[in-house]
Amino acid sequence: MIELRSEPYTLVPRPDIPETEKRFRSCLNTEWCCGIMFGVLVHRKFAQPIEYDAILWSRDSMLFIEYKDSVSAYRRMSAKRAQQVADSSRNIAKKFGFDEYAYILVVNGIPEATKKGNVVAIPLEQLPNHEPDFQSTRPELDYVQKLIAQYGREENPVDVTRKRVIRDLSVLGSMIEQQN
Repeated sequence: MIELRSEPYTLVPRPDIPETEKRFRSCLNTEWCCGIMFGVLVHRKFAQPIEYDAILWSRDSMLFIEYKDSVSAYRRMSAKRAQQVADSSRNIAKKFGFDEYAYILVVNGIPEATKKGNVVAIPLEQLPNHEPDFQSTRPELDYVQKLIAQYGREENPVDVTRKRVIRDLSVLGSMIEQQN
């Protein structure tokens, strides 16, 4: 059995294929990716493992998918838990060296795409044509680029004040602290 490691994470596939996931697996569009793992348990030192039903990756992006085989299973998952798993997905992708990531919920039986907190949830039927909205694994660098663009523009320049610079640097500092 294969294990992928990048400290502090270890990705290990489950040895079984639940009967309820067979339809999910057959709906996956894998043309864009160069690697895939099904039924993945992500272990982190001293933390509860996180389970994904599929992880797909290309050269620079990683897609994490959790499948819910019924609407009731989807409803039992809290928005807070969905957001925690999405945040963990970003951290895992970052540790494995990917620039972008996406985490989605795929639900058998919901009539249309929706959100659980900030996490996209799509019907199983939409999975074959779904194009993930990849996010950066380094939001702090995106914020720096935004600040450079703001402070560097010639047209409609930003009023640079001590107070504004301190505020922007404080935001950046908080973002970096959250990543560590």
